[in-house]
Amino acid sequence: MGVTGPEPPAAGVQQPAPSIPTPTPCLKHPGQAATEKCRVCGKPICPRCMELFGYVCSPLCRGKAEARGIQVPAYAGQRTTADARMWRKVALVGGSVGTVLLLVLGFWFWYAWIGGQPRVVYSMTFSQPAYSGASAMSGNDQLIFLHGSTLARGDLKQKKQIWSRELMDEKDIDAEVARTMKASRAAIDKATGTNPDLDLKMPDAAKLKRTLTKEAAAALVLRVQGHNIWVASPGKVTRYDWDTGNVVKDIPLERESGGVVPCGNELLAMEMEPGMEAVTHINLNTCEARTEEFGPPTAALTNAAELARAGGPRPVPRAGLPIGMPGKDAGRVMDPAKVAAQSQHLSLAGSIALPAILANARNQERIMKEADGQPDQRAPRGEAPLPRQQLVLVPSKEGIMQVSVRMVEERIVAHEAMKPPPAKSALDGNLTVSGTQDLSNEMLNDMQRERGGEVTREDESRYAVTLRRADAPESWSGEVIGHPTLIPLKTVNVLTAGKELIVLDKSNKKLWQATLTFKVPERASAVDEDASTCGQGPCVEYKDTLFVFDQGVLTAFDLATGNARWRLPSPGIAGLFFDGQGMMYVNVTSADLESLKYSNQIDVRRKDVNVVMKLDPRTGKTLWRAEPGGLVNYVSGKFIYSVYKYQTDDEDEGVGGYTADSIMARHDTITIKRLNPSNGHIIWEHAQDQCPRDIRFDKNTIRMVFKKEVQVLRFFSF
Repeated sequence: MGVTGPEPPAAGVQQPAPSIPTPTPCLKHPGQAATEKCRVCGKPICPRCMELFGYVCSPLCRGKAEARGIQVPAYAGQRTTADARMWRKVALVGGSVGTVLLLVLGFWFWYAWIGGQPRVVYSMTFSQPAYSGASAMSGNDQLIFLHGSTLARGDLKQKKQIWSRELMDEKDIDAEVARTMKASRAAIDKATGTNPDLDLKMPDAAKLKRTLTKEAAAALVLRVQGHNIWVASPGKVTRYDWDTGNVVKDIPLERESGGVVPCGNELLAMEMEPGMEAVTHINLNTCEARTEEFGPPTAALTNAAELARAGGPRPVPRAGLPIGMPGKDAGRVMDPAKVAAQSQHLSLAGSIALPAILANARNQERIMKEADGQPDQRAPRGEAPLPRQQLVLVPSKEGIMQVSVRMVEERIVAHEAMKPPPAKSALDGNLTVSGTQDLSNEMLNDMQRERGGEVTREDESRYAVTLRRADAPESWSGEVIGHPTLIPLKTVNVLTAGKELIVLDKSNKKLWQATLTFKVPERASAVDEDASTCGQGPCVEYKDTLFVFDQGVLTAFDLATGNARWRLPSPGIAGLFFDGQGMMYVNVTSADLESLKYSNQIDVRRKDVNVVMKLDPRTGKTLWRAEPGGLVNYVSGKFIYSVYKYQTDDEDEGVGGYTADSIMARHDTITIKRLNPSNGHIIWEHAQDQCPRDIRFDKNTIRMVFKKEVQVLRFFSF
């Protein structure tokens, strides 16, 4: 028999359903199904039990597991584990936040006290002092500078000097000293031959050599374009090699030099030979040179001897306190602002002794005047007669403008410039220490009157003026009152004369004319805006507006029509700056209109404060006003710097046992402040007890040339 399997179920017979296991109830939580068993005692436990104890049913079983060494796995859903995990997250987040705050506070502290403050990143010292200098940057780390007559290149990253070259030959200075001494000897012999009673002394050769060396170094002009280094000196312009500092090219100036003017990518060497003026254009990029010659512009200017070399008579520099060598500044009107600043820097002993020093200086000046046989006239020294005819060459970015000036009618008007002497002298009565300032004021003002400062003389003569440019088809001719000055701007040229303002387009077509409240300062706008350390002016073109400041008012004219949009009374404006947002910064002082009327009155207590104003140029509204102690020297975006400098005289000898420096309480100093453009508040302040001969800014980099050092400062900015 074969083996057979189970018989299939009979048709129609119902099979039993599979059994479903009944969930084990939790003994501690009725109604809750157990999902696990205690790993120690085996009792069923539900998720609620596991939230409390994990894979054990009670603390007793957990204790037994620990005692017997039973490994109980951690339950992720256990409340203590979840709480621990949550607190770990809280601690991690809190620690992260605390770390970030600590880093932020640390960075703020570092920036406020270290990184944001300027520090010296390059310095080079010299054994011999220099009284002039200049600097330029090529790229971000190459410094080219003039320290007196020393030309050098330094690398800021390597913090070392690449090369240095002395530009002046001492033999040439010695030869010039010998020529001057020989000429002085001949003049003295001639004078004493006719008048043996004269006691004339030869100049000191050593002092003369120092003076000639200073003058020669001050005449050097540095210009750097890329890797092309140029230095202009009297009689030539020289290019120096970038890698070695050796001479690459000399461009001689055959005619008598009238100075070198930077103009964009060119150096313009003004060569002023009467009757045949010329300008040598030197391209700083291509190193090519071309000469543009100018003959007399009109037949009327045929007398070469009467052609002037520059625009109008140059004012004589004003003197300071007469506390140095007696007679050095005799006849020169004193600058009241300079005298007040010097007086306030005197030591206490110097302030008390000042009246005695002034009495000695005044007596010495009188003796020297009598010995020289000079008449006792009250006229300032150095006033040259007004030229009758002039040919002035004015550089502009469009070309050289020829300004022909001819006097039609001479008229010099004298204006009172000082208050009457006090009715009662400070010497009347008991003189106390506090009264020495009154006595000093009285003596200084008496000396000012003796030097001709009682009145100012203004040129209100009538002049015929002709303007032309070599490549312009037309010229402009007209008459003005007062000596004219031409100021080339971006789209217009401005002719100022006294209180008159004439605006012409670049083809010499007159657009409009206006009359100002006061006289326009005798200062031409620089063709190179970088040369304007205190700002542009007195005429500045910005967008569709011409801004003009005279001695007491800032006026905004519509450039097309000449209509005055707004006026702001502000005596003593030094210059204007504009930032990237179109706002205007004005350098001005706290002086009042009385200081304009009595411009030569001296008051040693006078403390005019430098003021910086931020204006909306569209409306003239003052956005803020600050007194940082110095004038704004640089504006570029968020970088605004004010600079206060005090420089004592460079005089290195004295008479009577004292010098100008010996009674000063403080010597040279400079204070640089960075201002917040939004409110004028001071961000940081940097001060040194030395005064730079040249200071330049480039965003967060500051370059300074001192007497015996060259410094580059930088700070972190973001």
